[in-house]
Amino acid sequence: MKKLILLLVATVAAMSAMAADNGQRKATIHLKSGEYATGTIVSRDNEKVEIQTVEGLNYVYSMDEVAYISHEMKRKNYDTSKFRGFVDLGYSLGFGAPRNDYWMVETSFGYQCKPNLYVGAGIGLHKFNAVIDSYPPRTDYKDPQPNDPDLNKFPFVPLYADVRYNMRSENFNTPWAALKLGGSVFNHGGLYASPSLGFHFASSQFFSFNVGVGYALHTAHYKLWCTGDTPGAIPDKSGKSYLDKTGVFHNAFVKVGVEF
Repeated sequence: MKKLILLLVATVAAMSAMAADNGQRKATIHLKSGEYATGTIVSRDNEKVEIQTVEGLNYVYSMDEVAYISHEMKRKNYDTSKFRGFVDLGYSLGFGAPRNDYWMVETSFGYQCKPNLYVGAGIGLHKFNAVIDSYPPRTDYKDPQPNDPDLNKFPFVPLYADVRYNMRSENFNTPWAALKLGGSVFNHGGLYASPSLGFHFASSQFFSFNVGVGYALHTAHYKLWCTGDTPGAIPDKSGKSYLDKTGVFHNAFVKVGVEF
């Protein structure tokens, strides 16, 4: 999990840096003498740096004269760019019984109604991975054995409306609160509700990213796929068997996401 999160964060940072470099960022050359020049870097190497000011004047400085160079990051203007999209990756830890620990991928697309308010809809993919203790033991051995669940299980696929409120405009770094409300479809049917809190980082003119924590509730009528001679198992047309279950799943999750 840690490796995937670090990889996603590093990818977002790299993409943001590349986008900023291609966007002709303004820079300020700070000299050791205390003077400075602001404009666009025209050329730079280990010996000298050339900058063009907004007035169109070019100045060349020896790197020995330069104390440091600061860059102005271009950021997306959320006051004028109304369409929004989110892709989140996270891990959810279940508690209580029945229990389901799963990886999650969630998307959302919608409209930035106000600088502080986003409304949209999305679809998620939550891997179904019920804890082994929730399976009845197999009885086709002399001594009852733990059930070995079939790996070919269907995930939860929730469809939901998504509302997100920012403490201030997303032109700036800001905390946020969100609520997803909908239901699961396909193999598992039931209610899905998920409040969350997080922080938005306004990183570049093309992408931003966020981190968040939250709670997820699934109420589900579902098939718990199983193997062996499991009491109560129902044969499936595929040749496998399953337990017909109804349950409520409570989960706490952490996630990282890309915004565009």
